[in-house]
Amino acid sequence: MKENLEIKPLIGFGEIKFGADMEAVKAVLGEPDEAEGLENEEDESDAIVWNYWNDGYSVFFDEGYDNLCTCFETDNENAVLFGKKVFGLKENQIIDLMKAHNIVDVETEDEAWGERRLTFNDAIMDFYFDKDQLVSVSWGVMTDDDDNVEWPK
Repeated sequence: MKENLEIKPLIGFGEIKFGADMEAVKAVLGEPDEAEGLENEEDESDAIVWNYWNDGYSVFFDEGYDNLCTCFETDNENAVLFGKKVFGLKENQIIDLMKAHNIVDVETEDEAWGERRLTFNDAIMDFYFDKDQLVSVSWGVMTDDDDNVEWPK
């Protein structure tokens, strides 16, 4: 995976697509450095997250979707989005890059812990900034209003 750190909105990360099971992810990434369970009391969803600390990314498996991969997060400085190293871009450059790819439903929010979040709802992507520096990117699979997943083809 180290050679393919391509962020693919609504599709996946590198050669892993949303909807991959744990065995398929393990075949590409190997054993995680850490696996942990997450509980989300807001929407009563539970997930298992595999952290690859040394490589700078995490993979989320949603228990409500048969433990299939539904989200990724990275802080790897070599991650690429639409051919650009995303961690070298400023907030306005990311907005321009996303708009160039018809991803335009954007909003921002200052989080309680101090980071600024740039969200693209039509790509299920969040970019987190600390003092104008991008520190992490998370992106997930699209779901409809009834929580039906739109798995990539």
